[in-house]
Formats: sequence, structure tokens, C-alpha cells
Amino acid sequence: MSYHPNASKVQVPFTIPSGTPDRARTAEVVADLTARMRDGVTLAADVYVPRGLGPVPAIVIRQPYGRRTPDMGFDVVANFFAAKGYACVVQDVRGKFSSGGEFEPGVNEVEDGYDTVEWVTRAAWCDGRVGLWGESYYGFTSYAAAVSGHPAISCIAPGDIGTDRRACWFRQGAFLLNTTGYWTMAMDAKEYAAVDGVDPYHLPLIDLPRSLGLEGRLFRSVIEHLSDSAWWAPRGLSGRLADVRVPVLAWTGWYDNYLGPLLADYAKLLAVHPDPARVHLLVGPWDHEGSGDDTHSAVCQNLPPTAQHRWDTYQAFFDRYLMGLDNGFGREAPVELFMLGANHWHREPSWPPRDVTTTPLYLRHGGALSFSAPGDDEEPDRFVYNPADPVPETVGRNCWALCTTLDDRRRLEERSDIVRYVSEPLEEDLVLCGPLSARLYAASSAVDTDFTVTLSDIFEDGTVNTIQDGIVRARFRAGIDSPSPLEPGAVYQYEVDLFAASYRVPKGHRLEVDVSSSNFDRYDRNLNTGEPFAVSPRMEPAEQTIHHSGSGPSRVLLPVRRA
Repeated sequence: MSYHPNASKVQVPFTIPSGTPDRARTAEVVADLTARMRDGVTLAADVYVPRGLGPVPAIVIRQPYGRRTPDMGFDVVANFFAAKGYACVVQDVRGKFSSGGEFEPGVNEVEDGYDTVEWVTRAAWCDGRVGLWGESYYGFTSYAAAVSGHPAISCIAPGDIGTDRRACWFRQGAFLLNTTGYWTMAMDAKEYAAVDGVDPYHLPLIDLPRSLGLEGRLFRSVIEHLSDSAWWAPRGLSGRLADVRVPVLAWTGWYDNYLGPLLADYAKLLAVHPDPARVHLLVGPWDHEGSGDDTHSAVCQNLPPTAQHRWDTYQAFFDRYLMGLDNGFGREAPVELFMLGANHWHREPSWPPRDVTTTPLYLRHGGALSFSAPGDDEEPDRFVYNPADPVPETVGRNCWALCTTLDDRRRLEERSDIVRYVSEPLEEDLVLCGPLSARLYAASSAVDTDFTVTLSDIFEDGTVNTIQDGIVRARFRAGIDSPSPLEPGAVYQYEVDLFAASYRVPKGHRLEVDVSSSNFDRYDRNLNTGEPFAVSPRMEPAEQTIHHSGSGPSRVLLPVRRA
């Protein structure tokens, strides 16, 4: 599936692998049905009905990408669910493709979700039970329908999405340019606006759509309302998760762009759900587009086939909660994770796991990494970040497919604006399982800048494989609602969210931590001037200082599981 229209060639598999017998041999496609919403707008859908089974439960997919767009493969997905005994409804959301109205991301999905489910339950092919499945935006619409409280909804399986939409667009204040930025431009049309040929270096950033001849209404709105919480509230659902009362399977991959927001939602759901034992989590070795299903790799790690496990899990969840079969789904444990580096699935009674120890890994003088804390006499490290020449880690690449876009970081070794810290070879396996973060003590000559942190595994052959990374915009170090400029030269503490991992670093491998100030064009450049976001072309170099003394012990916090 491709969320990077006009910019990537994605091979959609002809079939989805399955380890279970089919319940129906073929599906009847009932095309071009329309559902009328409460305000009179009609939304179009195709329905895939399993032949010979009579009324059956329905799985609804509400998406903005076009129900017949070849790269999306919705016919493949719908035929899979139909073969397993479910009617599958693939609907274009309001304002997109064949549906009426205006597309305003997030705004109408609760009401439209309710009305769509009501329409589905009245169809002759539906037995009155409805579930929703979806990835990315159609994971959001799955949540929205559940929030609506329609009594026919039995369960939802949303993936690769967070309900806090601002947190999905801005990671600790940094704009996800290559993904949500280009997506926002592409979605600002009835079908797709062409974004091929985009120049990520164009300034001012707010005029990027106009450089392609596009109006850029959605793009400009997102940028102009960065600090407007009231604008974001009706476009998200994070404040309404208590209204989700049905079983949930939240699923994602370790290299998905929205891993952090999804895990935050999972924690919120556990706190407010009436039956938290029915809130499940699946995290695989995947990215947003599931590129590893085809390449059998995650960055530099070779993988066993995992696509069948993914789809068998979806089916088992729906069989349990939508079809009502007592198949034992989730009985062993509600959390299932894939451990990279060990290449196996493991079940956990909770997330985060309770039997891990948060262990500091310290940045040390001379580019060393150590589990021993520094003394007071260590000199800091310095580098110059020039926004005219950012680290071009992903320029021209597809950041929805990070499993294939990220690669051996040795190609960045010649950059003088990346400070590297490397450990000694490990004397025993190091198992990481849980949230990851970094705590930097840093100073800048600028009034605003960015800091990035990448944690990597150095293989015995020298390959440098990204485990996780993160970025923080200095002005938002206290939170996106609490911007504050820097005092040039002053040392500040920065908490950098590296999301999470389940990863085994084998004995003999080394760890690497890279610190820099850009990761372009995965994120936009900080121009270092402190001017309002995205409106100026002016930029200034910044002199950055990374401290790692006893009074400023910069470190990465590892979730270590002891044997």
C-alpha cells in the first residue's frame, strides 16, 4: 500500500498470505453503493459479499485514498476478509474521490462513521454486527466510529495511527515533512494532487505547495495552526478515547512514523476502557507501508516472513469479537511483539513490560559510550549545524517505508555535523524491550534549533543499523503548548523521545549514538532564527555544544531486560 502518491512504485501483492481455511470461495462485488449522511451528503462504497453464506458480520474500511486506487490494494484486502466470511465495505470518506462534501481531515468522521454503520446494518448482506479495520487515516476513522457509540459496532482494529493529530504531524515540534507534509498537499484535491517533483529545500516552507502550482489549503492550515490547541481539538480524538467501549486491536510496526502516538493511545485506552483485558497490542517489524512484507528486511536486519502472522492475527481478532467464536484470542497475553535481532514473536502481559530496568548509557569524552557515569572534568563536544546543508538522510526517499528507506548509516560518516559515540563490543547479549529516550544537556548559539538522537546497532561487519531515533525542537522543549526561545550559550536539558523497541543486540556487536541537529527531509529544517514557523527564508548556522560531564551527563535511557 502506498501513501506517497506519484513518488514511489509499490508492488501490491496479488494475494494476502493466510494460515487458515477460507469460509467462502468467492465474493460478489456490489459496486457504487451510496450512503446518505445526516446532513444529506452521500458517500460511495463498494461491498465485497462472500457467496453462499447469507447475512454475515461486516468489516468497514473508511478511507480517503480511493476505493479502486491500484496502489492501495483495497480489492485485495476486501477479498481476504470476504474469504474469511465477512462482508467488507470499502468507502470513500467525505470529500474524496466519488463521495460528496468537503474533505477536512478528522472533522466529520465521528458522525459519518455512525451514519455509515447505521447504513451497513440495514443491508440484507449484514447480520447486524459491524467491525472496523484500518491503517493510517482509516485507522483514525475506525476509532472515530467507535467513539460515535453506535451499538452495532462489536470491535475495531486500528493501526499505524495516533488520535492526537498534532502529535502525528509534529514530533516534539518538528514537522514530518516527507510524510504528513507531502500527504497534506496530495490530499488537497478530490483525488490526488501531484506532488512528484517537490523540492524539499524550497523556502519559505509555507509556500511549498505553490512551488508545485498547488493552492495548499490544508498544508497552510496545519502550519498556521501549529500552536492553536483549539483548532486541533475537533480534528483529533485523544480527548474522547473514554468513549471507545468495544474491544480494540491496536497494531503498528517498530519503524512506523506514528509508533509513539499509537503507544500513547494504547496506554490511555487501558486507563479508561471498561474491560482493558480486551484491549490488545500487536507490534511487528514493519513500517507504515509494510514494505518489509515484500523485502523481508527491516533496515539492515533480515527477517523471516511476517505477513501471514499479521493477517492471521487480524482474522483471529475479528473471529473472536465480531463473529463471536471462542478461539482463545488474547487469552495467553494481550500484547504481542516482534523482537528484532532475535527474529521471533513474544507475548507480554503488559506494555511497557514490568520486568525491564531503565539503564543509562552515557555519552563520554572521545566519542565513547559507557554504562559508567562521567566525572566532572569531561570536555563537551561541538559541531556546527548549517540549515543550508542539513543531513540529507531521506531526501528523494519515501519515509512511509522506513524499513527500506533507512539503511547502513556508514554512508553518513563523513558528515562533520554528526557527533558519534560508540561503545566497546558487548560481552553478552543486550535485550531491549520498552520505551526509549535520550536526555541531552546541550547549548546552542541560536535562539531556536533542533537536536536529533539516533541509537544504532553496529554489526560485526561494521554495518550500522538504526534501532530508533528521535528529534526535539528546542523552542518546544517544555511541550508544544509551551514554546520558549533559547538564551544563546545557555545549557538546557532536552528529553528526546525515541519511541520504543523490542530488539536484541548480540554479543560482540557495539552500540552507537549519533547526535546532530537535522534529519532531512524526514523532518523540516530548523532555520535557527526563532522566527514564526515556516514563513521566512532566512537561515543562520548554529554552533552546538553537547555536554557529558558529571553535572550534565547526556545519556540514552535503555529498557534492559535481564536474562
